[in-house]
Amino acid sequence: MTTFRLKMLPAADGDCLLLSWGDGPLHHMVIDGGRKSAYPHLNDELAAIADKGERLALYVLTHVDADHIEGALAYLKDVNRPLLPQQVWHNGYDEMRRVSSLNTRSVRQGDEWSKAIARLRLPMNLPFDDRVASVETAGSAPIEIEGLRITLLSPTSEQLARMWSEWEERRSDSAARGEDMRASAGRSTAPFPSPIVVEDLIAGGATDTKAPNGSSIAFVAEWKGRRVLLSGDAHPDVLAASIRPLAKREGSGRYRVDLLKASHHGSKKNTSRELIELLDCRQMAISTSGAMHDHPDPESIAQFLHFGPSGPKRLWFNYSTSRTEPWGDPLIQKQHDYLAFYPQQTAGVGMIDIMADPEGQISESELNEALDPASGLLDN
Repeated sequence: MTTFRLKMLPAADGDCLLLSWGDGPLHHMVIDGGRKSAYPHLNDELAAIADKGERLALYVLTHVDADHIEGALAYLKDVNRPLLPQQVWHNGYDEMRRVSSLNTRSVRQGDEWSKAIARLRLPMNLPFDDRVASVETAGSAPIEIEGLRITLLSPTSEQLARMWSEWEERRSDSAARGEDMRASAGRSTAPFPSPIVVEDLIAGGATDTKAPNGSSIAFVAEWKGRRVLLSGDAHPDVLAASIRPLAKREGSGRYRVDLLKASHHGSKKNTSRELIELLDCRQMAISTSGAMHDHPDPESIAQFLHFGPSGPKRLWFNYSTSRTEPWGDPLIQKQHDYLAFYPQQTAGVGMIDIMADPEGQISESELNEALDPASGLLDN
């Protein structure tokens, strides 16, 4: 049986994702670790993988935001961890310094992660020139890992240089060494629109320019012709610049992606009309409890629904919150031809079968299940 699936784990306001693929025994990749509270859930997943005799082919730490790295650090610090990855992708201080023209989010945690990788002697950034994971060092051909084809979209060397400069500044400021720079931005105060009028939410606005988010490792993973775009917290203009030649190559003006993991938990600053119009994609997954910044922003979802290709779409949420539940309104779903899926039992857990239904057609039975609150479609 061919398997290609993405599982969102309870990462609070962050990301902790498990990508699995294969025709028999599966291969697995972990992307980020979420908050520290996510690690027990990740540990259970890794234990199940180890019990089956399967391996963790790759661990990707996209960047050093606390909502991505806390659980990852807990994993490496656990002496009883079920298994270690065969390789790691991550850009730490030393990797960023190599591409900097100059001679966090917690920078302390970023330094701890790099030290743990070195202590455990885990191979890091093996496919990349100079052991730096960037668009420029990835080469022109997709990277292959256990049959999975990976195309890197972010970061660029310029963004890594910017982040290195900020990291250097934070290192020299002892008072800031332990702080989560992302938390300092505060919560969103924008009220959620009621009723939702998609057309009123699509105008666009400011784009994310923060250096830590810009340093995110983002990529397309392809298996058996199906694709998932795992975007971390990457900037939308950088994603668009990398996708543009891919879309041109496909001849349609859009690059087919079977699932988009929304950048920065559905922040309106990390989704753009240009990005969505470059994608032939009808499914968006949003991983967040909204606890820190009231994500997802309705503007991000509205742009996906309005500027995406025609045809039925799906929204996958791993938490039911005041920012996600309004999208489950049957009238709005019918008006804009989409279905919204939520966990019914375990908050934060959701599994998406990327092999299923490539054309995005929604069956009558699936529609009935999605609108049935007892269905538990997104729960494992």
